[in-house]
Amino acid sequence: MTYEETSAKQRTERFGMSHLSIEVGHLYADDLARPDALKEEMASAAAWVHGTTEALTRRLGGRTPRVSTCYLVDDYFHQDLPSPEKLIAVVTEAAADAGLRIDYLARESACARMGGLDLAGLVADRIVFEPPPGTNGSRPPVARSGWLCNGVPSPKPKRVAMGAADQWVPPSQNARREHSVFLDVELWNDTEQGRRWSCPMLASVWQLLRLGVLRDQGRRIGVPEPVDAVVPVEHGHDPDRARSARFPETWAAMPPILQLKADAFPFPAYRTVSVLSVDFLEVEHAVRVICGAVRPDAGAVESIRKSAAREGAALPDELVDRLTYIFQGPL
Repeated sequence: MTYEETSAKQRTERFGMSHLSIEVGHLYADDLARPDALKEEMASAAAWVHGTTEALTRRLGGRTPRVSTCYLVDDYFHQDLPSPEKLIAVVTEAAADAGLRIDYLARESACARMGGLDLAGLVADRIVFEPPPGTNGSRPPVARSGWLCNGVPSPKPKRVAMGAADQWVPPSQNARREHSVFLDVELWNDTEQGRRWSCPMLASVWQLLRLGVLRDQGRRIGVPEPVDAVVPVEHGHDPDRARSARFPETWAAMPPILQLKADAFPFPAYRTVSVLSVDFLEVEHAVRVICGAVRPDAGAVESIRKSAAREGAALPDELVDRLTYIFQGPL
């Protein structure tokens, strides 16, 4: 049986969707220096995957849910990672020891640029910030400043001649509940080497990829490449190593999203769950602010909603409400 989107517009590409995409980890270079901690995180993630899948099964009335798992490797801020051959072996071994399968492995740098597509720039162009009433226009637009907030920041006090400064005014969150939690997020900075995207911005692209809502002129973005289709490059002058290698020597030569399991359910899903270290709490708060301001392809959003409705998997109106998190710390 094939599960596909129906398209509100003929140009919108159709593809299979899972009910749930579970991110079981986000690898930093430092994690490889503590293999025991990595195995503990995998074991904890496995428990959450099993529990979340069971809860989803009950929600679907006993039907077997389509659940895919994924893992993100930080090759954007850290170019000194071990080779794909070594790192993938470490991660998959730790997962296997925990009784956890990893269906997809993705590169964080692909969230900035995928092939010839400026993917982060495409998402940034879709950010719609609506200034709340009372703002005076002194703050430059997101497209120029590279900063996005979830409300109104404190205005800069003005001094009058021979007088005291204006009274301080606190920031205010849009749609606050009783009290404000104001957040100002840096999306990028411009360096001599070019634009440098922030971790929250790349993580937002990652979430939107997993929700399947990104399109380039109607075409799907982020199609996983099967592991058997990856062609390793020559490993120097070592023919034995070249024959045994499964992957290229560098991460830049790797596919943006690698499908590790041939029988995996689809990578994009109606909803996402991210099982992360508590260290990511601030980043993911920023991710929700960004995703809440992004207006993705309308045809893609509508077709996914209709597909989910046919399966009895009703979705929230707001895209950001399809993101769920499990933050875990040391026990």
